[in-house]
Amino acid sequence: MNALRPVWVVFAKDVRIELRRRESLASMAFFGALVLVILSLAVGGGRRVAPETGAGILWVAVLFASVLGLGRVFAREKEDGCVSALLVSPLSPGALFAAKALVNFALMAAAEVVLVPLFYVLFGRGLAGNPLPLLPVIVLVNGGFSAAGTLLSAVAAGTRRNEVLLPILLYPLLLPVIVLAVRATGGVLAGGGLAAAAEHLSTLAAFCVIYAAAGALLFPFAVREG
Repeated sequence: MNALRPVWVVFAKDVRIELRRRESLASMAFFGALVLVILSLAVGGGRRVAPETGAGILWVAVLFASVLGLGRVFAREKEDGCVSALLVSPLSPGALFAAKALVNFALMAAAEVVLVPLFYVLFGRGLAGNPLPLLPVIVLVNGGFSAAGTLLSAVAAGTRRNEVLLPILLYPLLLPVIVLAVRATGGVLAGGGLAAAAEHLSTLAAFCVIYAAAGALLFPFAVREG
């Protein structure tokens, strides 16, 4: 438990800041909702969409919105000059990576609480099945996105074009996860339930572990170079 205490301290600190300012969460939820509304108008309001198309729309909105919060986690530390202080503190780079990844996971999950129900309101007509089987897909995608995104946000935070560089680096790296997420979600939306997503869950979990391991190993170099 003592090893987890530094992770919890940094995580709780970032969550308190976010709850006080609410800038990241508000921008993520608003931007994601705006993307969903625009795509709804583009396909024609009230029209039925194919499950695969609906899955693509959902993840486009979630992943585009999540990058907004991702870029702020380390940008705030850079602006306040806190990174150097964290690096010379007893906090290990691995604990700092875990704490920041958990913050990104929490922000992404909070935005999805708004975006997933809105998706069903706008595109739910004609989609079959219970949305609950989407939960393991969402958890694994969030885990992979948070792990890879935390590493790359540490790299991009040291540049002048953080907002531009981060998605350019992140989306190609996450392409396998995005493809698997769309396929698994499409199966669920087609009425296949958890069985339709199960064949993709193990691969998603493998990518999540790979991103987390690579992030933990490379993070000390990335944050010191920033």
